[in-house]
Amino acid sequence: MGKEVKRKKADIISDLPDSILTHILSFLSTNEAVRTSILSTRWRYLFALLPNLHFDLEDVLRRKNFNSYTASVENFMSFVDRMMFLYNTTNVDKFRLKCRGMIDSNRFYGWISAAVHRGVKHLDLNIYLDKFITLPDVLFTCRTLVSLKVDKDFVLDVPRGVVHLPNLNTLHLESVKFLNDDSIKNLLSGCSNLEDMVLKQCYMENISKFNISHQLLKRLTIDYLYDGYHCWLMIDTPNLAYFKYLDSIKARFSMENLQSLVKADIYIFKTNYTLQGGATTLFRGICNVPSLILWVTSLELLLSCKPLPVFATLVKLKIPCYDLCREYSYIRGGKGLETLLSSLPALEKLEFSQEVLCFLPENVPSCLLYKLKAVKITNFTDEKHCIGKAKYFLKNGGALQKLTILTAPDVSVEKQLKISNVLSASPRESKQLCILIV
Repeated sequence: MGKEVKRKKADIISDLPDSILTHILSFLSTNEAVRTSILSTRWRYLFALLPNLHFDLEDVLRRKNFNSYTASVENFMSFVDRMMFLYNTTNVDKFRLKCRGMIDSNRFYGWISAAVHRGVKHLDLNIYLDKFITLPDVLFTCRTLVSLKVDKDFVLDVPRGVVHLPNLNTLHLESVKFLNDDSIKNLLSGCSNLEDMVLKQCYMENISKFNISHQLLKRLTIDYLYDGYHCWLMIDTPNLAYFKYLDSIKARFSMENLQSLVKADIYIFKTNYTLQGGATTLFRGICNVPSLILWVTSLELLLSCKPLPVFATLVKLKIPCYDLCREYSYIRGGKGLETLLSSLPALEKLEFSQEVLCFLPENVPSCLLYKLKAVKITNFTDEKHCIGKAKYFLKNGGALQKLTILTAPDVSVEKQLKISNVLSASPRESKQLCILIV
């Protein structure tokens, strides 16, 4: 009697319904989930009900020695074959494949076709091969696909009229080669509900015109396009709310219908072929944005625009410097943040490293007099010229409510106390001001 009670207590998890057990298995890798089949007859085929499949060849190889490399790759491919073709009664919610090297491209195409046939919603491909291969055509007509993330060694060759991805919401392409000018245009034309697109380190040597045109796109990230400096970058996205650009200036820009833009993050790489005309077009295209992250190299190019664009609706500005000494050396000609402030009439929140404020203008910018509510100054020191910058904001900030000072790493607690005492005793225009020194 006692043994029966003990056995039942030990097997209580196995009595749970399939839906709960497969949910538990979903926290394991696919390979680990399959291993649970040896626990008992109850668990033997539960892994076949998994909606999320994650295959990682590198994880397999880490547990093997080099001499068994070829056999491990073949075993891996056979394992994926079984999971995709033999145990195929369940729809696939997420399919992730990460592998490199000796993967048979025909078997890879078969796995993707099986995933599409099983109604895959989220597809994540991270493949390293000896040569670029095209994505299978069946992928471009997957009606169930919601997110597609493709990384490494794929050529995007998209014939016109072939793409039909009505539910695709998220598209991330990394280290993908665009075959020609029509590749991106044909792809976007078949993604009617796309909202989030990331292009990272993609190859553009065959591209002269790169046209990103979409009515519903809300988030766009461009993170360095290889060999793309010569191309014409065209962006026409009337519903775009977030735009992140980390790249050099292209030969030509076209920025249209960005009236919905809420936030932009601009980091322009410094190169020997920077074209000022392209920079001017870029900044004029985003000048209606309410929130802007502007890196130091981008600030220099913006200040070189003639005439300087007016950011009439900009409420929040951040100028970060992760490598201050190197980046700040780019700013020349005595121009800094003070020049830009004259073109920010609605600015309420400002964060900047103290070095980008080159001098204190006699004509106080109107935003400082009437609008600016919160200021954060980073890399602050106890040097006289640095303290003078904070005093300038205290003296002229008519609407200022909070001044945050983030000191440099080498500033001691004693020096922080000195800064606090000096600023606390300084005259201030706003009577509701709080000073915080960190």
